Amino acid sequence: MKYIAFIEIPKANMDEYLEIWKNSVPEGIKIILPPQVLGITEYNFSGLVIFEPKGLNNLFYFLEEYKSAGFKISLSPIWENTKITKKLEEYREGKRRAEEEWETNSFEKLDIGCTSSLEIVPLIDWKTDQEDMEVEPGVSYLVKTDEMILLFDVGLNREGKHPSSLLNNMEQLGVSLKDIDAIVISHNHGDHVGGGEWTKNKTFSLTKTQLDLGQIKVYTPVPMTYPGLEPHYSYDPTSIGKGITTIGVISNQLFLGGRTPEQALAVNVENKGIVLIIGCGHQTIPKLLHRTEVLFSEPLYGLVGGLHLPVEGGPIDLFGFHPHQVFGTGKEPWNPINKMELQENITLLQQYNLQLIALSPHDSSETSMKILRKNFPTTFREIKIGDPIRISSGQ
Repeated sequence: MKYIAFIEIPKANMDEYLEIWKNSVPEGIKIILPPQVLGITEYNFSGLVIFEPKGLNNLFYFLEEYKSAGFKISLSPIWENTKITKKLEEYREGKRRAEEEWETNSFEKLDIGCTSSLEIVPLIDWKTDQEDMEVEPGVSYLVKTDEMILLFDVGLNREGKHPSSLLNNMEQLGVSLKDIDAIVISHNHGDHVGGGEWTKNKTFSLTKTQLDLGQIKVYTPVPMTYPGLEPHYSYDPTSIGKGITTIGVISNQLFLGGRTPEQALAVNVENKGIVLIIGCGHQTIPKLLHRTEVLFSEPLYGLVGGLHLPVEGGPIDLFGFHPHQVFGTGKEPWNPINKMELQENITLLQQYNLQLIALSPHDSSETSMKILRKNFPTTFREIKIGDPIRISSGQ
């Protein structure tokens, strides 16, 4: 995708601007139109540059240098007519196919047993209250039941480093890979499989290189590979252990992300009911709720994870551009999710008398957080790294 950046430059910084541009050889950036001066006032120059980044990280580092020099930057994507027409055709056809798949799926009630306790420890997310934790806009949760420990998603590793933020946070929290019985991947997006490079190859990684995971069982929503392992493609609901199962794949068509099959976890807590653990919520809230009703006789107790609700913003602000409003909503990017749609989802959730709504900030906005907190004052909480969520039959 191409972007246009409007830059306001104080006259006093003009030489610095020219020097930065002269010496800048941006990696992963294709310049479409070099910087142009649009106008001059008594105090400022205004200009623009059009470029095509390889990825959002390249975009960020390219413009951050100018921002740190005191320039004001406003960013906007460029929608090209020919490409938009093709994307719209793909998007509409993908939506049709996803709905067709949804309508034809049929499942029986599940009896998965139950666990007397459930603990969910966020290992990767966008917020934390602990100084030794590393945040990133991705997801990884440690899920503990009576009989097993599993890892739900493996974060983003945005900087492509070793040890990754996930491994750092695991170490700080005293979590070892040796403790983990299984890994569940919610969907094949970079912020859940350890980075975009792994997405392309339909695999995942907990750090810069793929570690030896021993005999850990792996459950994926699309066919995936991992060195030394044979991940189980869990398209249908798949039991993982006593009281814990996937709910099967629910697909959505994203305008820029293409077809996105995603699965969630369901844990049946004794005397409480079903707790859904969700990666991004691309499935949509109505379909997640419907699938839960179809699969379980037990009531829905709570939701934990991402629901992709970037109303009026999102976790990342790239010079006025909020990527989560464009990527991943399942809508056209020029028609982002709004307060009315959020309220429709809230009205639906209120019918279930949920005792817990723990929302991930990695793909939602502060506006959504505030509105949900207002509507669910006693049951809402924001997910933060290292802040465990505990539910037990005796509570």
